Amino acid sequence: MKLGVVLRAENLIREKEFRHNRVVTPYGPVDRIFSGALHGVETHFLYGRFPGRRTPSWEIPYQANQSAFDELDVDHQIGTFVVGGVDKAVRGGDLVVPHDLISFSGPGISLPPRDNRFSNAHVVPAFCPLLRSLLLRGARETGTAVHESGVYFNFYGFARIETDAELSLMEKLGVRLVGQTLDPEFTLARLRRRHYAAIAVAIDSYHDMRNEAEQDPDVFRARSRQAIADGREHFERIIEAGLATLGDAPAEECGCARVATGNHRDMFSSFPEDLL
Repeated sequence: MKLGVVLRAENLIREKEFRHNRVVTPYGPVDRIFSGALHGVETHFLYGRFPGRRTPSWEIPYQANQSAFDELDVDHQIGTFVVGGVDKAVRGGDLVVPHDLISFSGPGISLPPRDNRFSNAHVVPAFCPLLRSLLLRGARETGTAVHESGVYFNFYGFARIETDAELSLMEKLGVRLVGQTLDPEFTLARLRRRHYAAIAVAIDSYHDMRNEAEQDPDVFRARSRQAIADGREHFERIIEAGLATLGDAPAEECGCARVATGNHRDMFSSFPEDLL
């Protein structure tokens, strides 16, 4: 396993003396990689999805980020997220390990296939069951309460939060979380057949979102910033503890990297020469 984690993991980077790594990709340099080892696992932290300043989700350099993991031969990836809670059971500050994703549309970006043959990403199940198990074991080992399942609704890139009607629709669909950044990161990682899982912290709850106008914006912002800070610390401890349990985990196959082999005719090939 070579693990890539999208997380501002300040504590682990300092404690484990991870080295700063600059990776040059076809989409530009990525200069916020920190590389080292956790419990014998080569680990690379991408210190935030966007470089330097807060960026709208549609401007995040997803292709450069995934290409940096390509250059580092990362084959397992964990994404960490800040989200809103849709399910009434999720309150501000809660952690969730989602098990599925709804993502209908969004940025039209991709990565060129490594073998020169395009194929759709296999996304059933959406998230790697073995990486999800690692996160859940880490949560149990550290005594951290998490919601062990949930559907993440990817709400693309608009410079606003969700309307009441949108929240009602998500609730009817059985959604637990809403955010803007899981996809296309997820799709690009799966196009590379990387094992992928996610963990998220909710900064607000169902009630908070439906009563935004009643909230003191300064109090709400302070509470949200604290939830993010606490969430990042929990993410670090959970991931480290989960990696420490790898030797105890049963040997299983998840199928995330499975791909068709053999001499199969390409259904997208050009016209036969005798028809030209």
